[in-house]
Amino acid sequence: MMKTDNTIFFRYLTVAALLVIISTPFSAAVSEEIDIYSGYYSRDGNDDRPAKISGNSIYLKFYPDQWVIMLYVPYPYSQTLKERILHDVFREVKKQAKSKAYIRGSFGFLEKKATAHVETYEMKEPGKAVFECDGTAPCRVTFGDGYMEMRKAGMLNDHIIKFNRIDE
Repeated sequence: MMKTDNTIFFRYLTVAALLVIISTPFSAAVSEEIDIYSGYYSRDGNDDRPAKISGNSIYLKFYPDQWVIMLYVPYPYSQTLKERILHDVFREVKKQAKSKAYIRGSFGFLEKKATAHVETYEMKEPGKAVFECDGTAPCRVTFGDGYMEMRKAGMLNDHIIKFNRIDE
């Protein structure tokens, strides 16, 4: 009787181990399929309370060469912008930036000046990046299908900010 119980236990253990081995590469492959480069990300609430409080709508664009651009467009002017304009602005900022920098300007497409914060980022694992976003602590980003979540260090807790993907 004891031998049968041990046999059943080891069979379940073997099946569980095989499932873990098989599912790990599959889940990593799913994360790697998320394309973070062809569009940009718009902060959830860009035309609502967060933008009114900060005075800016925030947009982010990631590039394969490890650069990220955070674009701060004055609110309520940001409400008048079309998505294609922001794609053009990101392209122009990328042309102008040769290193990490803060650049202020209209970038040839905006009627009001915006601020672009250009930084490098590091992919820590598939679907997760880290970069300097405000000087206090690095921001940690997790990418999902059609969105990203950014974690910024706070006094008591991390601030979690959702961004929605805008495809080109």
